[in-house]
Order: sequence, then C-alpha cells, then structure tokens
Amino acid sequence: MLKNFFLLIVISFLTGCASITESKNQSMSVTTGDVTGAMCTLSNSKGSYYVNSTPGSVMVRNACDQLTITCKKDGYVPANPAAGSVQDKSKGMAWGNIVFGGIIGIAVDRQTGAGCNYPQQNIIFPMQKVSAESGATDIKKLKDLKELLDAGVITKEEFDKAKKQILN
Repeated sequence: MLKNFFLLIVISFLTGCASITESKNQSMSVTTGDVTGAMCTLSNSKGSYYVNSTPGSVMVRNACDQLTITCKKDGYVPANPAAGSVQDKSKGMAWGNIVFGGIIGIAVDRQTGAGCNYPQQNIIFPMQKVSAESGATDIKKLKDLKELLDAGVITKEEFDKAKKQILN
C-alpha cells in the first residue's frame, strides 16, 4: 500500500502540468536570407519582441497562439510574406493535466503560455531588394486598372477582383 502511494507521488511529479515543469520563455532566431541588418518584430498575445539586426535572436514569452514576424529594411520587401507566422504547438507536459491538473491545470497552462511552444525556432524571413517593377505604387496600379475598365478592356467584375488583390 505504501509502495503504491509512493509510486503515485513519483508519477505525479513526472507528469505534472506544464506551468510547474516547463519554461514559459523560448529563444527564437531570425534570418532574412542573404539580406543582413533588417529589424524584425515578433509578436504574440503576450507581447512584442525585437531583433535589432538580422541575423539575430530574441527570447519570446510562449503563448498558445500564433507568433507573427515582420521585418523591415530600407530598400527591401518580404520575398515571401507567408513566412511571417509560426503556429504554436502543445507541449507534451501539458497532457499531464488529463491525469492530475484537470480543467483548471489546462486553463492555467493555456493562459500562462506554459502549455505551448513554437516548434520552429529558426525563422527564415526572406527579403529581396525593391526592383522598379515591385516598387510600383498601388495607386499607379489602380490607375492603370481603371484605364482598362474605362476603355472596356476589362469588365467591372474583373476590375473589382483585381482591385481587391492590389489592396490586400
């Protein structure tokens, strides 16, 4: 009987909730491809974190939501804007709540961010130099599109669809 009780206590320490056993912070590295010296902001519901010059690293507070990345450097634009997010993932220790922490433990782990982390710790946010073509303003594109509409080359529906793409 005493042996079983001792075993139960040992198991409870090994499978405790993530708030007790896991760190709430994690290091994230950001590179911008061949471009160096960009300033990047990493944001989630727990705050914003800054890499003053790429390549670089920063400690972020884990959150059970998406981490958004934006990088800026004069004369450069994102080569792949979709690279600007990392989805969170539940930590293994958070599952200890099923046995010991219950609903309260799950809620605490999610609220504090201890139950989640970002599996992608090395973020590549590629940037490219602004070219004459990619540097064209949205206003110029919209004016050109309006001229095509006025000339009857495209329909109103085609205009609206293209306008939506430019503005988004």
